[in-house]
Amino acid sequence: MAENPGGQTQFDASKLLDPKRYDFEIKSPEKPEEIQSRLRREEAEAEHKLRTQEAEDAHKRRISLIVHIFVMVIVAVAFLASVYIAIATDPKSGLPDKAIGIITAIVAAAVGYMTGKGSK
Repeated sequence: MAENPGGQTQFDASKLLDPKRYDFEIKSPEKPEEIQSRLRREEAEAEHKLRTQEAEDAHKRRISLIVHIFVMVIVAVAFLASVYIAIATDPKSGLPDKAIGIITAIVAAAVGYMTGKGSK
């Protein structure tokens, strides 16, 4: 360290970085066997998590499909019953008008569902 005329000492950082005086080495606190064991465990955990997520997604898709089919069957039965009522019953009873209203609502909902799905 050199002194200034003002009495202050100066520090020369280049002496600390002299490659002849110091040997820098990057070491891990873990042994190579521990690193390999930890990596295998983390990989197994990640794969388990992925498989669990895939199983949950498949279950949600299956439930969604079952609900979709159930609703479509109910709508199809209502549609066919309304068509039968509109064609086969006496027009004076007023039932054919109500059946045509149900048919119109079902057809409008189907068209809205199909056009809404394409715009998303």
